Amino acid sequence: MFDHVIKVAFVVEDVAQAVEFYTQTLDLEVEARYPSGAGQGEDFVFLKSKTIYVELLPRKAMGGAPVGFHHLAFKADNVDTRLAELKRRGATITAEAFDAGVGGIRLGDFEGPGGVLLRLFSKPGL
Repeated sequence: MFDHVIKVAFVVEDVAQAVEFYTQTLDLEVEARYPSGAGQGEDFVFLKSKTIYVELLPRKAMGGAPVGFHHLAFKADNVDTRLAELKRRGATITAEAFDAGVGGIRLGDFEGPGGVLLRLFSKPGL
C-alpha cells in the first residue's frame, strides 16, 4: 500500500540550532524552508538525507506542542485514494486529505496504535 517512510517530523524549540545539528553533525542538506507564521527564523524546514526527509517544526508554530517526535509520514502517490483505503480497513482518519499550501504538497493524517500521528505525504516530482 505504501512505498516507504518518506519523512519524520520533530517539534523543536530552536530551529536554527536544530538545522545546525542536522547539517553539521549528520550531513543532512536543507531541501526547503516554508514560512510558519511564527516569526523571523522560525520556518518549517525540510532536511534531506539519501533516503528520508527530516522536518523541523518550530514549537511556536505548533501551538506549544511538546518538543520531540511529532509524526511519521509515508509516501503516497494519491493521498485521497490511500486515505479512503485506510478508512475501509478501519483506520481512524484524523485529517482528511488537504493541500499544505506550499510546493504542491498534499497530506492526510491517520492514527496509529497508542494515538501516534501518522501521515500520508505526496509532492510532485517525489
